[in-house]
Amino acid sequence: MENKAVFLDKDGVLVDNSAYPQIPEDNLLNVFNGLKYLQEKGYKLIIISNQPWISKKLRSIEQTEKIFKSIMNKLGEKGIFIDDYTYCPHQTSDKCGCKKPKIKLGLEMASKHRINLKHSFVIGDMEADINFGKNLGAKTILVKTGRGKDFLDIEADYIIENLNEINKII
Repeated sequence: MENKAVFLDKDGVLVDNSAYPQIPEDNLLNVFNGLKYLQEKGYKLIIISNQPWISKKLRSIEQTEKIFKSIMNKLGEKGIFIDDYTYCPHQTSDKCGCKKPKIKLGLEMASKHRINLKHSFVIGDMEADINFGKNLGAKTILVKTGRGKDFLDIEADYIIENLNEINKII
């Protein structure tokens, strides 16, 4: 059986990225209703994020892991289960194969969780997220949270104010 998923960017979609690289661990945007709705609709919830400050030595892998686990714990307290997460630790100058909009991490998660990409969505707040979704073959949703309001001219399949408006699309 194939699954459907929503691939979520972390910074600007789930948490406020205005203070990066020192993102407060408990600074979740208003996302609970949207995530709960997606979970109830049977979507796997997978976070895929670019985390270039690891390569820039602004945050360690341990600090990054602590933030991801904190987010998962906060969501778990609200009954929301994140199925998996992964991130690219590189900056653009590293010329890696995993930084969005490249699709290596998305393909790995799709294979690991048996995901049908044609029935899946990518939700992000930046052009790299939307291009990642297009490259992956998923439907794309731009949220106007985080940096999303700066990218309204990109060709996302859908645009919503925040994650809690997801029920207008799915």
